Amino acid sequence: MFIIKVLISVSIAVSICNSQGKMNAFGVGNYYHNQGAFSPIDASSELAPTFSKTVSLSNPSTWHNLKFTYLSLHYGGSENRITGTSKTIGYSGLSNAAWILPIKSEASLGVAIAPYTDQRVNLVNSDTSYFEAFDTSYSYLGKIDRSGGIMSLKVGASYRVNEKVDIGIFHDILFGSSRLNESLEFGGSSVRKLLRVKYSGMIGNLFLGYKLNKNLQLNFKYTQTLKPLEGLVIENSLFDDVNDNDYHDFTSPYYDFPYPDSVESIPQYKLTDMHVPKIYKVGINRSINDRLAFVIEISRFLDNVEKKSMIHVPFGDWIKETNYTKLSAIHYPNNRSLWVYDKLLIKTSILFSVHDLELSKNKIHDQGISIGFGFKFKPIGNQINVNYYVGKREYSNSGEEELTKQLQVGVSIADIWFVKRRQK
Repeated sequence: MFIIKVLISVSIAVSICNSQGKMNAFGVGNYYHNQGAFSPIDASSELAPTFSKTVSLSNPSTWHNLKFTYLSLHYGGSENRITGTSKTIGYSGLSNAAWILPIKSEASLGVAIAPYTDQRVNLVNSDTSYFEAFDTSYSYLGKIDRSGGIMSLKVGASYRVNEKVDIGIFHDILFGSSRLNESLEFGGSSVRKLLRVKYSGMIGNLFLGYKLNKNLQLNFKYTQTLKPLEGLVIENSLFDDVNDNDYHDFTSPYYDFPYPDSVESIPQYKLTDMHVPKIYKVGINRSINDRLAFVIEISRFLDNVEKKSMIHVPFGDWIKETNYTKLSAIHYPNNRSLWVYDKLLIKTSILFSVHDLELSKNKIHDQGISIGFGFKFKPIGNQINVNYYVGKREYSNSGEEELTKQLQVGVSIADIWFVKRRQK
């Protein structure tokens, strides 16, 4: 049993190759803002107005410019593939849901929920390994499987200070859990170690919009950690999974060794400061005419994580710093026109980013392009949006390239609140 413990602790970390995107295996997973597009409405631009000429659903400092209350639901799917391999990973799910209530064009309230990080990853040893014990040669194959992630419940508000200045806040309440399964195929069965982590944390975001003139606007975002991400780690004991069902069985016909009732209580411990982000972002929105605008957004992401606060599998490293540059062009619809083309909202974006890993000092380069379409229907401004993103990710240490594709669809339904009723 001692030999198996040693193998579980040291051998899995050697010669591991990935069967999907590597970003999910760093730190607490792949941050959703690295996936490509925030939502089918705002695409890759977070600060600039993309829902309409004056509104971005991702930027609460613009919410009070809405004329109606909106419920917005977005669904997306992603696919990642390492070039040179035939393996791809694809998944889909809710990408964003938001409810925004403007109040007399002076203030607003809003609630949203969206994924924050994705931790789904499956790693397998590239080759079968061997070791000698008791005059016998044994073969083993190590695997790591992690699932789950972190969600964000966003609570925000905005206020119009004057004709030039708008402010907004957006607090992220982080929650979620992940499961980690380390296994070693050894002697015809799998020796497993199961680990579960429950997350909690809070992040504050401050937004500021400033109109220099009719055609030029500046937008700013500052993100500060209010409560660093914590993880409650529940670590199960090693066991021999006889029937390979990833569960510690103790009923007939399967009895995994050791029997669960003979194992000591499951140890629990807490990791603090697993994610302590600070973000600076600035955007410049230049209107060419009533229907065309160009946007540039530059941001810097920092994460002050302590090495002792990180779970060291699947990869014992994390993203310390990221620098983004996003260029966008937005073509707004002409609501007075009867032509279908004139009713389309068209958004295109080009994204460049560089991620710096803390321990290895390696870099990950991201480049991508997105194109999106929006179509309004009914007098109160219901809107359907579709966005497609394709990108390439390069890892400096291995020379590997990862292709990323993302398709998102969303619908925003408007309603009228606080309407004065006529007296009977």
